[in-house]
Amino acid sequence: MTQVCATTGLAFVDGPVTGYRIAKSSYGPLNPLPRTVGSADRSAWSRFDTPGSTVYLAGDKRTAYAEALAMARVAKDFRNAIAFAARQFGLSVEDARRMIQDDWTRNGNMVPGWLPANWRDGRLMYTLQINGPQRWIDLTAAESIAALNRHLGQELEDAFGIADITLATLAGEDRAPTTHIAEWLREQVLDDGNYAAGVRAHSKYGGGVCWAYWMRRRDDNLGTDPVAVLDETEIHRTDPDLDYVLAMYGLDCR
Repeated sequence: MTQVCATTGLAFVDGPVTGYRIAKSSYGPLNPLPRTVGSADRSAWSRFDTPGSTVYLAGDKRTAYAEALAMARVAKDFRNAIAFAARQFGLSVEDARRMIQDDWTRNGNMVPGWLPANWRDGRLMYTLQINGPQRWIDLTAAESIAALNRHLGQELEDAFGIADITLATLAGEDRAPTTHIAEWLREQVLDDGNYAAGVRAHSKYGGGVCWAYWMRRRDDNLGTDPVAVLDETEIHRTDPDLDYVLAMYGLDCR
């Protein structure tokens, strides 16, 4: 049964939350890049970042890999470049792909469709448990979408030309509206008298859910946030969850 906040109309789920996060071992799992107040350009922010620090977790390992490896998929621009080169030089598509890949590698770029081994070597899969606050705003629920439209509908239409807030808005690439929504959500006092820990949302790549946790204690210089590192493991090429996502994305990893 969906739980709904009597004050805001937002749906919520109770914690604690356990999830998975892939991060560079040199940084650790709890050192996100802090976002600054008044930043005009939010294009490099993640979906539910707010001024301060936001940590993202996936509900399962496959979703963690899907989120982390999406940047390496073979994108439309790369496919178009291969087709153009094949036509211009009278090559097969495979020979054109190899030529472009060699050129990208010489210039030190990550080739779409290929994941270097050092990506795995420099990262760990962390299992985190977030123990408080207890409530998480559930952005997978219809009640939350309806509440956002009631509270922010006119504001988002005036500022961003968004006539109706939908799941597509929350999963979109435009960070201006998603971070604006997140900033508003972070400041809402729920009917238990507390702020939410963060949000629960669909992974925009399909599959499972993700969690965005706002590190309030860190941001307010009040000490350590209630996050426990339950496990950290190396990422091996033989990991069946990694293998599943590589195959799904058509990626090759040595």
